[in-house]
Amino acid sequence: NHYTIQASANEPVLVAVERAGIKAPSRCRSGQCGWGRSRLGSGQCYILPDGDGRRWADLQSGQIHPCASFPVSDLEIEVPGEYWEE
Repeated sequence: NHYTIQASANEPVLVAVERAGIKAPSRCRSGQCGWGRSRLGSGQCYILPDGDGRRWADLQSGQIHPCASFPVSDLEIEVPGEYWEE
């Protein structure tokens, strides 16, 4: 499924996704657990240096943690296990 949602640069990507009614995996909400990682297909995110808990393999495969990533441009992300809340 593809969705177009609005997001603000001053909120994590995860907040915008949840506000749109899309259920995305998350646990710690700080980017440290790695549970909610998503693949960044296109666009740019700002990731706080102190909150970047991505592993080397995540960096190499273009993964972000939506809970600790802030949109800087339009993004295309692949959220694993997402579903739309009816």
